[in-house]
Amino acid sequence: MSKDCQLSFIGDAVPDFDLDRGVELLAEKISSARRIAFLTGAGISTDSGIPDFRSSSGVYQTTSEEIFSINFFLENPEKFYSFFADFYAGISDAKPNSGHLAIAELERRCGKTVDVVTQNIDALHSAAGSTNVAEIHGTLRFASCLICQKIYSRDFFDSDMRSGRVPHCECGGILKPNVTFFGEELPASAFIQARRAMWDARLLIVVGTSLQVYPAAGLPRECDAGAPFVIINKTPTPLDAQASIVFHAPIDDVLPKTVSLVQSVS
Repeated sequence: MSKDCQLSFIGDAVPDFDLDRGVELLAEKISSARRIAFLTGAGISTDSGIPDFRSSSGVYQTTSEEIFSINFFLENPEKFYSFFADFYAGISDAKPNSGHLAIAELERRCGKTVDVVTQNIDALHSAAGSTNVAEIHGTLRFASCLICQKIYSRDFFDSDMRSGRVPHCECGGILKPNVTFFGEELPASAFIQARRAMWDARLLIVVGTSLQVYPAAGLPRECDAGAPFVIINKTPTPLDAQASIVFHAPIDDVLPKTVSLVQSVS
């Protein structure tokens, strides 16, 4: 196992902490679970070229959280969109990576019922083929007018956002991306969908999130007490001690290999 890969078995006794053995064990859990929920964060999209926020190379190393607050946006839309242009283009041009594709494969090839709850706004789970996705922080695919609330799809505002111009509604109002800014409530319907996914899960797999941002970080506690959960994240999380298996390893070292071991439906 490479130096940046660590593996812990909390609920399953494994004599040698071996990545391959961990992958096999996770594949067994997936194979036996009739309904699986994934809770994903920024870490699953970094291999698609989208930076995370809080790591040593994340977005907040070069800018303040304040720029993503609703108050800053409302008071300084020109400054926000000037900063946002490169960020928006990078997300909009990104493609699903092996982690997104592996999750979608569980549904497509393996016939599992899979609920994906994501904190990401990049829509890459849907692009990969997952069909039941709760985007609890919203999505960059849409934007809404601050005056009349009309919703527009990306083809209407794409050119403006890429160039750093403030996009406007046909009524003249400023368009705001349909993502949750600091100081805003999460979209209610998506969060209800997320909680239901936790309740229904027979296995929860947490991928690429440090479980530090609430209320999303509290979702694993919504799971049925008898449902095991697994964490795949490069760095420790507050819930590591409660997980059945913890992989401190790159996602593409774990998920694609795991899913390849799960049998297809006949």
